[in-house]
Amino acid sequence: MQNPPQDKISPKFRFEPGSYGDIGHFFPSIISLKQVAQNKWVHHFVLVCLNEHYKEEKSASSQAEEDLDAAFLHKEKLGSDFAVAEYLKAKGYVSVSDFNIVGGR
Repeated sequence: MQNPPQDKISPKFRFEPGSYGDIGHFFPSIISLKQVAQNKWVHHFVLVCLNEHYKEEKSASSQAEEDLDAAFLHKEKLGSDFAVAEYLKAKGYVSVSDFNIVGGR
């Protein structure tokens, strides 16, 4: 696993783009990981954008990466972590419970 860019990490949380779904039905997703010990991260929550649907997993992941980058740009402009959440919510991302990580870390 690569280290995340510094603008996508906080002292206790980091975010990674990805996809959510199954063959032919993928949605952009963003996972939040929470630091529980030095160099130890656990899956905290998953956000999925149900407004966008892709046939290919890579396309959904690319869209999630673009959305996450834009959310952190929005944070830079407003100077608040809350700006990230508001941006993603406006894009249609919702929290998913009982998520399953394929090929978990």
